[in-house]
Amino acid sequence: MARSTKPMRLALLSLSLELYQRAIPGVIPKYEAFHKTLKDKLAGFGEVAADQLCFSRQEVESAVRLAETAGADVLVIVLQSYHPSLNSLSALMRTSLPILIWNTQNLLEVGPDYGFDALTENHGMHGVQDLCNVPRRSGRTYGLVSGHFEDPRHIEDLGSWLRACGGVSFCRRMKVGLLGRPFLGMGDFGVDETRMLASWGPATDHLTLAELAEQLALLEGDEIDQEIARDHELFEFQPEITEEDHLRSARLSVALRKVVESHQLDAVTMHFGVYGEDPRIETCPFLGFNHLIAQGYGYAGEGNVTIAALDALLTRVFGRSNFCEMFTADYKNDQVLFYHMGEGNYAMARRGTRPILKKVPYTFGDGQPCVVPIYAYEPGPSTFVNLTTEPDGRFYLIAFEGEVTDYTRLDALNAPQFKIQTSGRLGDFLDQYGFHGGTHHLSRVEGRQLKQLGRLARMLGMELKTI
Repeated sequence: MARSTKPMRLALLSLSLELYQRAIPGVIPKYEAFHKTLKDKLAGFGEVAADQLCFSRQEVESAVRLAETAGADVLVIVLQSYHPSLNSLSALMRTSLPILIWNTQNLLEVGPDYGFDALTENHGMHGVQDLCNVPRRSGRTYGLVSGHFEDPRHIEDLGSWLRACGGVSFCRRMKVGLLGRPFLGMGDFGVDETRMLASWGPATDHLTLAELAEQLALLEGDEIDQEIARDHELFEFQPEITEEDHLRSARLSVALRKVVESHQLDAVTMHFGVYGEDPRIETCPFLGFNHLIAQGYGYAGEGNVTIAALDALLTRVFGRSNFCEMFTADYKNDQVLFYHMGEGNYAMARRGTRPILKKVPYTFGDGQPCVVPIYAYEPGPSTFVNLTTEPDGRFYLIAFEGEVTDYTRLDALNAPQFKIQTSGRLGDFLDQYGFHGGTHHLSRVEGRQLKQLGRLARMLGMELKTI
């Protein structure tokens, strides 16, 4: 069952010149009609929760307050004509809503019949330039998308920017659960949780193994039976898996989901080695984490809240993603094997194949074997993203594109797996990644997405370093 997410809520703010209400009032109905046209166009991307055509500073401030009260995720601004930027600057500086300036107009072409009426109805672009300059000088982040509203390529770009802006709003209400403690000594994903909350939004919720154990004790038979039946639909079971083996992991899956839902988490991270520390928890819930990831929750291994938050954000913007880690270099073929302990997104598994469910010993302490889905991923272009911090604490993104190869699953391994082909020498690529300070955990999305990531980075106020 996929995790449900609310549709994006948008607010449309159209701007014009107060002088026109007195000097050329006949043009106002034209602006109102075009405002409605653009509102209908925006409705294809989400619910338009608030909209207003504004002329004065007071009207702008009222409209922005209305957008906030309506729970908008993005404030979209259109210049119907020229509008002085200082009429809107104070409201735009105060609001926390992500701002997208939509630079469009009704007229497609300046032809031989262009005259005064067409001019008065289609001269917002210099107002856009005024509006972009002043927030930038004031340190206010904004998005900008320019083009004709009936051009499909422009509308595709508009949707891309809206998703990036919506991702920023999602970050500001995101909750990441850290179950247990991180892997001790892993310094590359150490993070100042306070600064992460203050600078781009995600909050960390520290969860105990005791809560997971308590949920285990409360489980009832029907929900376990449903979980077991679903696993049989999803996976091909290896013959050595006993009913007891499956029951152990299935019960943990249900209990884990209850913990995540009770805390209203968007992402979760854990260290696989902690479960042997509580005798009430018999093994590691790798199966449960696979289910959560496939349902749309962000995830990272070993207690890495930074990458778990990034993974949740990428899932929100791109539809799905998967936590991953470079494991072994293939210098002969300029390839990298990606692998980890047992986590992955089987929703992205190779089409036409069925993941196998494998019995895996719990080797990190006292505990019973768990069952883990094993699969290879669908081949094709992918984009890999890392998130870390500068010496002064500022967050930044590192990204690169690579081709997931046509890879045959190695059933001897105990986790999901794939290989990528680099575009040049593997050694050069690894040097660049290391010099950028990339950590050993990443998140992957399908397709070549560097352009969209650039938009997302801009709205987050982060630098994007590409390889």
